[in-house]
Amino acid sequence: MLLGQRGAATAALAACVWLLTPHNASAQACPNLEDLRVRFLDHSTFKQAVESEEAARRSAKAGTPDCAVYCEAHQWISHTRAADFGWNMAERYSRFKKGMAKMDSLVNSNPSDPVLQALRLSVSGTAPRFLGEDTHWESDARAVVTVTASNFWAASPAFSEWMSELAADILKQLGSAP
Repeated sequence: MLLGQRGAATAALAACVWLLTPHNASAQACPNLEDLRVRFLDHSTFKQAVESEEAARRSAKAGTPDCAVYCEAHQWISHTRAADFGWNMAERYSRFKKGMAKMDSLVNSNPSDPVLQALRLSVSGTAPRFLGEDTHWESDARAVVTVTASNFWAASPAFSEWMSELAADILKQLGSAP
């Protein structure tokens, strides 16, 4: 009986480790992620942000379930980031809030996935504080540290570096050590 309990405990522990660890296999099974990261970093116009959002939407539909959730996250961060370039303040605010609500929903649906938390920080961490999207900064910045250490973004060094710098800046603003 003790042997059976040890086997069950080992299996449960292995399952917990697997669920809590970002998987490089997910990144490798989704070749479009690198392109989506580059597109995100290159947003300098509304048109580019919308094109990035559309590319992410197409990738989410075509990818595996593991891949689709990250592509959907890129869709919403691009949607949200497009708010940086609009002229109408009401539309910009509406776009930003809708994108952040969708990102929050993705994070809440996948609470053990630090990649989604990190991606949420990519827009909340660059938004003005008066928009009220700084409530998850510390946990999201720590998720960036976890994801970076796992080499999840290894195929996108510029994105990885940008995210690491953003997380370090956020943690410094909060007076918290990385």
